[in-house]
Amino acid sequence: MSRTLEQPGELRMESTWGVVRVEVRRGRICACVLPALRAEPGQPFRWKTAQVHAATADDRAALAKARRFILSVFRGQPGKPPALEWPETAPFTLRVWRALLTLAPGTVVGYGELARKVGRAGSARAVGRACGANPLPLFIPCHRVRAGDGSLGGFSGGLPWKRLLLDREARAARRSAPRARHP
Repeated sequence: MSRTLEQPGELRMESTWGVVRVEVRRGRICACVLPALRAEPGQPFRWKTAQVHAATADDRAALAKARRFILSVFRGQPGKPPALEWPETAPFTLRVWRALLTLAPGTVVGYGELARKVGRAGSARAVGRACGANPLPLFIPCHRVRAGDGSLGGFSGGLPWKRLLLDREARAARRSAPRARHP
């Protein structure tokens, strides 16, 4: 196999908060990296440019789907994610990641509630570690999980990203909620 085909394809989406990188292999998303933000950025979030580098048609198609999906995530209404390449991990971690995919946009659960959902009541900290190990943070929505005390908990790219994602989903949910009729 040529070296070019072994290289992962890459999507680079520049934003006012830094570059979001997505990698793909064999037509499946295998990595997503957000720029680390430890403090609130001094400017509002907005997209700038996007670049795709891929050696195969399958990888280019997967990255185009990834870009559309990411844009839908930031509109607060994510569609179906593109095919994912699940990394080798512990069965429990994989159960947590798969359970995260069942959470509807705008839904927020606690680490303990998610632990019960995957059949391991009392394992809130283990759920937190699984969320922290998520290699695909925009594709597997770990931002929808909060600490038991109602605080945000953590997020791999920093809490500004988590707040932004939750805010966008909450706004979209409010826009799509049926309005009460007044007599």
